[in-house]
Amino acid sequence: MARDDVLPTHVGAGGAPVSAWSSRPNSTPSRSAGGFINPVASTSSHFAPPSLEGLSISDDASSAAHGVDTRVAATCSAFPRTKTLANAGSLPLGALVSPFAPVAVGAPAEDPALRRDPARCARCAAFVSPFCAVDTANGMWRCCFCGCDNSDAMFAVGAPGAAAGFPELTRVDVEYLTDAAAAAVGTGGDVSPLGSASGAGAASTPAVVFVVDESMDDDECALLRRSLLRCVRGADPSTRVGFLTYAAAVAAYDLSVTTGVAAAEVLPGSRSPTPEDVEDLVGPHGRTYVAPLSECADAVDAVVSSLRPASGGNLSVRRRPRCLGPALETAVALLMHGRTGGGGGGGGGRVVVCSSGPATRGPGGVAADEDSELFDFEEKAAKEYVDELSITIAKLGVSVDILVGGREAVGALKLAPLADATGGVILLLEDFGESFFENLSAAVRRPASNGAIFTVRASAGIGCTRVIGAVEALSKAAATLATAPSLQAGDSASTAKEAADAFRLKSRDVSQSVAVFLEYAGDIEASHVHVQFVAWFPSPEGGRVARCMTRRIPVAPSTPAYLRGVDSSVAAVLAAKKAALDAQSDAVGPKEACKRVEARVLDVADVFARRDADGGLLHDPFPRELGDFAEAMYHLLRGPMLGTLAGHEDERAAMRQLFLGAGEALARSMLVPRLYVWRGGDVFEEIPPADLALRSVDALVLDHGTDVFVWVGHGVAADEERFAAARGAAAGHAATVAAGRFPVPRVRTFREGSSQARYMVSRLMPLHRDTPHEQDAMFPPVRSLSPNERKALMESFLPTDDFSFFGWMRQLGLAAPLDGSSVKLRMMSGDDTSTTASSLIL
Repeated sequence: MARDDVLPTHVGAGGAPVSAWSSRPNSTPSRSAGGFINPVASTSSHFAPPSLEGLSISDDASSAAHGVDTRVAATCSAFPRTKTLANAGSLPLGALVSPFAPVAVGAPAEDPALRRDPARCARCAAFVSPFCAVDTANGMWRCCFCGCDNSDAMFAVGAPGAAAGFPELTRVDVEYLTDAAAAAVGTGGDVSPLGSASGAGAASTPAVVFVVDESMDDDECALLRRSLLRCVRGADPSTRVGFLTYAAAVAAYDLSVTTGVAAAEVLPGSRSPTPEDVEDLVGPHGRTYVAPLSECADAVDAVVSSLRPASGGNLSVRRRPRCLGPALETAVALLMHGRTGGGGGGGGGRVVVCSSGPATRGPGGVAADEDSELFDFEEKAAKEYVDELSITIAKLGVSVDILVGGREAVGALKLAPLADATGGVILLLEDFGESFFENLSAAVRRPASNGAIFTVRASAGIGCTRVIGAVEALSKAAATLATAPSLQAGDSASTAKEAADAFRLKSRDVSQSVAVFLEYAGDIEASHVHVQFVAWFPSPEGGRVARCMTRRIPVAPSTPAYLRGVDSSVAAVLAAKKAALDAQSDAVGPKEACKRVEARVLDVADVFARRDADGGLLHDPFPRELGDFAEAMYHLLRGPMLGTLAGHEDERAAMRQLFLGAGEALARSMLVPRLYVWRGGDVFEEIPPADLALRSVDALVLDHGTDVFVWVGHGVAADEERFAAARGAAAGHAATVAAGRFPVPRVRTFREGSSQARYMVSRLMPLHRDTPHEQDAMFPPVRSLSPNERKALMESFLPTDDFSFFGWMRQLGLAAPLDGSSVKLRMMSGDDTSTTASSLIL
C-alpha cells in the first residue's frame, strides 16, 4: 500500500495545521523551517583540519544517559538502512519527544543550565553535542549532522582530551540560559542554577479566568460551588484569577469589592462584545476583574457562594440559554487588559470553562432542535465561529480548558478546534464532584506556553515529515525571528536546505509529548544517524532557555536486525495518534480511520512478514517481532477513541483530543490497558489485559489512561478482612499509576458481578472464545489452572460477539504470531517493556 493511502495530510481550522504538521505530500521531505542562533565565536572551514581526522567522539558520551530516557522514545533502537524499509508508511519511523519531562527517578541529576549561548554549526546551526568530534587542543569541532568543520575559541583549552570539562560534550541533554539572562542573573561564572527542571524549566502559573455555566440544576450547582471553593482556597495565593458566569447574558465580577456581596457588570449574550462594551467594562471606574488571590480571596468566596441556577430550569438541559461564545470573548478581553492594563502579570493566560451543556445562545450557539430545518444552518455557522475564535485566541497566547460535568452532550467535536488550537483540553466528567474538583485544580496549575518553540533536526538524508501534538508549524522567517533575531535568513546559501523544522508549542505541560515522524530521502551509508530536538522557552527571570536533546542511533545491517530493534509500543502510539487525527478530521472521519488502521496492519504483514517458498497457509503470516504492534491496533479499534466503549461521539472526540497531545506513559495506557493482579500486601503483578484474569479469588486493577478500575472477586469480597486489605492496596496502587497525570484519572471500585463491572470487562480481550493453545499463548497464567478450574472459568463468561485478538487477525486474513505477540512473555520473564528501545539510543 502506498504511503499516501496510510498517512494522508490533514489541516485544521482556517487551513492551518492545528494538531499536526506535515510536509507537502508526494515530495522530498521538506527541511524549510529554520531555527538559528549565531554560533559563539564560530567560523566555518571548507577543509578537514588534520587535528580532526580520526578523532573519536567524547569518551563519556556512551554513559551520558543512564537509566530510562524520559524525554525521547524512538520507534526502534536501530534505524533501517534502506529507504524502502524506512518509508513503509504502515510502520512509523520516528520518536515520541517529551521536552518538559523531568529526569527519571534514580537517574543522575541534571547539570545546571549553562549561562551562555550554545556553540552551533556555522552551516546547519545544529548544537554541538557529545557525538561531535572535538579537538580541545585548538578548539576545532566537526558537526555530526552535516560534517562541517567549525572553530570555537571556548573549546581551545590547550590540551587534547579535555572534553569532560564541557557539559555539552558529555551530556545528551543540556540546557542553556541565553540572551539577556546571563547578564541579568550572573555573578560572572558560566553556570547558573536557573533553567534546570526546578528553575527556568518550570513554567510560571498563568492568570486564570473561570467561566461558569449557570444554566444547571440545583444539585449540580451545589456540587460545583463546593468544587470551586475548594479549588480557589487551595490554589497558590499568587495566582491571578478572574470570574465570569454565563447563561442568557454574561456577568463579569468585580473582585475589588470587599463588602462580602458579589457585584458584577452584565453584558448581552446575544452578540459578541464590542470594543465599546469592553471599554465600559474595564474603563477608569476602579473595578478589578483579574487580581491575585491573595488580594481578592474574600471577593472570590462571595462570588462562588452566590452561584445559583439561572432561570430556565423548567426547560430541558439541552434548550437552556448558554452564551458560551460571548463569555469566552469577554474572558479573553479581561486577560488582555490584565496583561497590558492595570493588572500587571506576565504573558499568556488560561480560561477554564465549567459547563453543564451545549451553547445555545449568541455566536457559536445552536438553539434549533435537530429535527428543525434551521439546525444545519446554525450548526455550520457555529462551527465557523468556533474555528475563527480558536485562531484568534491562539494568537493571543491564551489557552482554553473546557470541563464538562453535566448530563448533556456539549458538542465536543465542534469545540475540539478551540482546545486544540490553544493547547487546552476538553474533559467530560460524570458530575461536578470529586473528580471534577481534582481536574479543575490541576487545570488551574497548568503552565502557559509563553511562546515556546520546538525544533527537529536529523542527519542528512532524513526529513521530518509530520509532527502531531500541541504544535503549530512556523515559517522559516518566524522561526528565525523567534530563536535568533540577530541572524539574517539569507546569511548562507545552504541555510534553507540545512535548517531544522520549527514549531510553536501550544502547551508546556510536563506530561505532554510530540510525535515526530521521519522519512528517508535515500539509503543510509553511515553506521549511525543523529537526531536533535531543542525546546526554547522563556525563563521567568528573563532571557530564554534552550533545552537541547541529542540522540545517536545505530543503523541496522539487515531487515531482521531492524525488526528486532523495533519498539512496537512506541510505533503503535505514533500510528494511533495518526489514526486519532484522521478520525477528528472532516476529510476522513472515524469510520474511514478504522479502515485505515486495518489497512495499516495488512500492509505491515505485506512488507515485513517472511513467507515460506511453498506457501500453503490458510492465513498470511504476520511478523513475530511486531506482534505487539498488531495487538495495539486491535485495542485501538475496540477502545474509547474509535470503538464503542465510549457510547457517545462527544466522548470519543474528547478522548482523541486528549490522546493527540498525551505523553508517552499516558498514551501507552490509553491505547493498551494495563492490568495488575493483587498478590497480597502492597504487591501487584502485571498480567495481560484479558478476561481470563477475572477469577473470583483475585482482585484486579486496570489502568486505561483516563480511567482506573478496581475489580474485586467474590472470593476476596467474602472475607471482610481480606476485602479491606485488597481495597486499600488497590487504592494505593491506583494512586501510584495515576500520579502526575492530567487529566486526573477517575478511579472506580466495584465487585464481581455488579452493574459497574461492565466498564472493566468490556476493556479486556475476550480470550474465552479462543482455542486452548491460543489462550496459553496470549495469557500464560491460565496454564497453571487444573482442567476443572479452567472449565469453570470458561463457563463463567457471558456470550459475546466481540472478536478476540486472534479472531480479529483471522478476520483480516492474517495469522497472529503465537509466541511473540503482546507484552505477556516479557512480563512473565520480569523484563521492563518500557525501556526496550529508548534506553539504547546512545
